[in-house]
Amino acid sequence: MKITFIGTSAGSSLGLKRVKSSILINDKVLLDLGPGAELRLEDMSTHPKALFITHLHVDHFNGVFDYLVQRKIRQIPDLEIYSTKGFLEVLNSYIRVGNNISAKVYESDLPRGKIDDMEIYSIQACHSIYAVSYIISDGNTKVLYTGDTKEPCNTILENVKDVDLIIHETTCMNDCSAWGHTSIKQIFELFSNKRIIATHIPVEIEEKIISFANNKIIIASDGLSLNV
Repeated sequence: MKITFIGTSAGSSLGLKRVKSSILINDKVLLDLGPGAELRLEDMSTHPKALFITHLHVDHFNGVFDYLVQRKIRQIPDLEIYSTKGFLEVLNSYIRVGNNISAKVYESDLPRGKIDDMEIYSIQACHSIYAVSYIISDGNTKVLYTGDTKEPCNTILENVKDVDLIIHETTCMNDCSAWGHTSIKQIFELFSNKRIIATHIPVEIEEKIISFANNKIIIASDGLSLNV
């Protein structure tokens, strides 16, 4: 399974060193598409089939609208979008005010789909608004992408036992549970026996997070690509 990190910043990050959340799996499936990530995706000249959205905070999905414009201009077939409930209402508001965009939208409390040889399903996360995490399997490798969540989150802890890789948000050093997020220290406390890639990194504290990780887990950066 090929994983490419398009955007790896937290919602509060400044500047363009890290753009907002987005991950590309096997060049076919996007997990979230935050602001700025759509520009980097366009530069890659890659046209995924589907987007799976974890929740409706703008740093996780607001890049999709400009991206849909680009697909329309280039006459690329409609993107399949799987999302928690509410996305279609936002999309239709863009269309009503005059944007020529379209997508095949599938909303559910627990979105799931099959894209080529990949099975993608969701479990409920523990964020400040309703959110899900996604599990992606291609028959050989199983990956869990948390999106935004605080830990400990029972549904996530129950589902990590048989995954090969956890891509986990890491928004602070110590405790950001009041905002529905997870710290780098909690990552080590809860998942020390698992392979971890940390993302959703605030630029302002990334050096502290990298130093604390001490090469024991991978700290994602925009453009990082690896096979698992």
